[in-house]
Amino acid sequence: MMAPRVPVDRSRRPKAGPLPKIVLPAFKRFRLSNGLTVLTVRHDDMPEVSARLVLPFGAYEDAREHAGTGLLTARALTEGTRERSAREVAEWLDYLGARFSLDVDHDATVVSLHFLTQVMDGAFGLLGEVVARPAFDPAEVGRLRDERLDEIASGLDEPRIVASLRLGEATFGSHPYGMRAGGVEETVREIDAEVLSDFHSRFYRPSGATLVLVGDLPELDGLEDRLEDAFGAWQGDPDPATAVAEPEPIEERRLWAVPWPGPQSEIRLGGIGIARLDPDYYATLIMNAIFGGLFSSRINMNLREDKGWTYGVSSRFDARRRSGPFFVATAVDAAVSADAVDEIVGEMQRMESEPPGDEEMELAVNAVTLSLPRLFETVDQVSGRIAHQVVYGLPDDYWETYVDRFRAVTAADVQRVAGRFLDSERSAVVVVGPVEGFRPQLEALGLLQIRDIHGRPAES
Repeated sequence: MMAPRVPVDRSRRPKAGPLPKIVLPAFKRFRLSNGLTVLTVRHDDMPEVSARLVLPFGAYEDAREHAGTGLLTARALTEGTRERSAREVAEWLDYLGARFSLDVDHDATVVSLHFLTQVMDGAFGLLGEVVARPAFDPAEVGRLRDERLDEIASGLDEPRIVASLRLGEATFGSHPYGMRAGGVEETVREIDAEVLSDFHSRFYRPSGATLVLVGDLPELDGLEDRLEDAFGAWQGDPDPATAVAEPEPIEERRLWAVPWPGPQSEIRLGGIGIARLDPDYYATLIMNAIFGGLFSSRINMNLREDKGWTYGVSSRFDARRRSGPFFVATAVDAAVSADAVDEIVGEMQRMESEPPGDEEMELAVNAVTLSLPRLFETVDQVSGRIAHQVVYGLPDDYWETYVDRFRAVTAADVQRVAGRFLDSERSAVVVVGPVEGFRPQLEALGLLQIRDIHGRPAES
């Protein structure tokens, strides 16, 4: 006998399920004899370990004339050590079956290694050797420099990359946040083995660094002995980190146009956003989700769904140690370039004047919080989340309280931070496209400056 059917009211949205709750095993924290801090979390579903060495410096420490030094120093770690050639290091990695990766941004350098538990001693030995004793062979450094120059040149063939790079400069000016972490052609070309060796000797030191280990780990006593064997000879204190200055505010709208042939324009609009430890961080992320962070956001509904001008438009806040960038990115038919900028500006103003409704708030908060469990499915994801805590000095229980912090945000909070950050008159606008076809319309939006693909003033 079939059970009777239960009628379903499809006119109403089903109630949301229970809120996600992330409870990580407690950190175990200890320090090696050389000052290296170690954070461990057992995650023994699989016989694997994710190791992330977090170094508290990034591209902000690059000398301006050698921008890109931090990135190339990190890339050179596996290109030979004092004991092994680049080929031997590659063969060692291959033998271990380990996966090595790097992340260098303005705030930090993270060196990562993923490996199986059975090769733990060899993996620790490899990580300790490449971090503490890289060779910086001039031939290998020259090859890395040439590869980076090729990457930079290739990026200048892409209008979307040109637009993003120029927005950083228009927003931050001479502040280090305005320079891409990997440098530009004229700075990378000046980098040699001596520059990298000097950078390494100044900053690659165990004191102040943190090794995050997540996975199938042994008991603490045995683990500490193995780490002392691998990292104990690494010695020294780093140079004091450069004090990260707050960027200068934009006083009036900056409008740049880069001539580029074709039927479309790449548009970037942005400004100085928020620092990671700012108390308004949580409200700002909810505000951004409503404004441009989701498919259902106001600017996407306007430019894509209503106007049909673009396949998509989005916004983002990149929170850093100091106020990082806020930006809107889209590509539109060239004929509506100025109109698209005007509509984005209008939506910025509407975020300040029109508070979000209950449905907008619910969608935004759910989007930010309900996806949280997916960020903790693998050992690499868990170690990455913990590394983020280390870089920004977040409390040990940060992820356990994450959902509650966002759920506490109100519509009034959203409207308030919109007024703080979405000031269209103190923003930067970059348009890369066939400028001459719509120049008068752009000039109506502000004082227009014509720039070349490198950001240099150009003839109109």
